[in-house]
Amino acid sequence: MKFRIPDRYHFLLLKLHSLTGIVPVGLFLVVHLAFNSLRTVGASQYQFGIDIINNIPFLILIEVFGIYVPLLFHSAMGFYLTFLAKPNIKIYRYPRNALYTMQRVTGAIVFVFLVYHVGTTFVPKMFYGKHLFEAAPFLIDIMNQEFETWGGRLIYLIGIFSATFHFANGLWGFCVSWGLIVGRNAQRNAGFAFAFVGLVLTFWGVATVWEFSVNPVSVEPNM
Repeated sequence: MKFRIPDRYHFLLLKLHSLTGIVPVGLFLVVHLAFNSLRTVGASQYQFGIDIINNIPFLILIEVFGIYVPLLFHSAMGFYLTFLAKPNIKIYRYPRNALYTMQRVTGAIVFVFLVYHVGTTFVPKMFYGKHLFEAAPFLIDIMNQEFETWGGRLIYLIGIFSATFHFANGLWGFCVSWGLIVGRNAQRNAGFAFAFVGLVLTFWGVATVWEFSVNPVSVEPNM
């Protein structure tokens, strides 16, 4: 027998799951990819972006309670929905049915990728005490090492494609579930618009991976 959240909490938790997927988790994804894409402009611009972030007051509190806690809640609810799901994609071969299945699959992939990404960046940064202006050179060297091999590149490309699809498709689901887009035509048009958003984010991510791969550059701490 599958565990189920009591009905009096189920609706509220579903709404919170949908909301946290957009704010703050989805917003963080957009900002993170945008800042990382500065690497395609130049190493100094990318370093400047990292310096801005790592000099924000109370950064650790913002990261923990503004990103990691909502992300863990969103992930836990996502796995709960996957646990309750009854896959029927072979019976009902509708595009939205397939997209819902992909939403659950990519959510699991993104979670695994984030564990890896946080474990190879945030954790070492905290362990070695690389804060403020020391963070950028340390993190840039880590990313240079990640993209030295095709294995590292593949891990990040899978993570990027999964995250951008999950966010773009989740935007559509959020707008539908919150009653922001009503009607078949509006939902179809929104689907195209959000697919374009996903493509833009994917381009940012892939371009960043490419730049790190073909042009690894180490930097010194700014003053």
